[in-house]
Amino acid sequence: MAPAIFLFISISCEKEIKPVPINYGQDECAYCRMKITDPRYGSEILLKTGKAYKFDSIECLAAFYIENKEKMKINSLWVPDFISKKFIPAEKALYLHSDNLPSPMGMNLTAFEKKEELEKMKEKYGGEVLNWNQVVDLVKKEWIQKKHKMKMHNHNHMNM
Repeated sequence: MAPAIFLFISISCEKEIKPVPINYGQDECAYCRMKITDPRYGSEILLKTGKAYKFDSIECLAAFYIENKEKMKINSLWVPDFISKKFIPAEKALYLHSDNLPSPMGMNLTAFEKKEELEKMKEKYGGEVLNWNQVVDLVKKEWIQKKHKMKMHNHNHMNM
């Protein structure tokens, strides 16, 4: 009986960690340092401590996640539904990758909560539908590795 009471008390004392509001036009992206201006793309990573890292785009969120997931105690990842602009868990969102629907950092990733809404936007803008793991793979391949190659290329030219 006593262990059950202790378990109840310890569970009820844990505070729920929720996304914090982004101050659009004021808050800075934790990855690229640009001002966060568009509520259709502003995203967050929440640590188990409750600390929030805010991002101006889904690709910045994914890049930060890729580069820091091993060293940080991440609680959750949040992206905005393109239509309602409310935060949804990144792992549960559906993503449209379309060159005709530009995102702030140019990888053209947009999140949706509802498949019907995503399908309507796909009909209008074209593109491919991705899940979170595919977004992470795309950002790793198309952005982080290219950025790393550019650094290596520039570094080699400077040493000549």
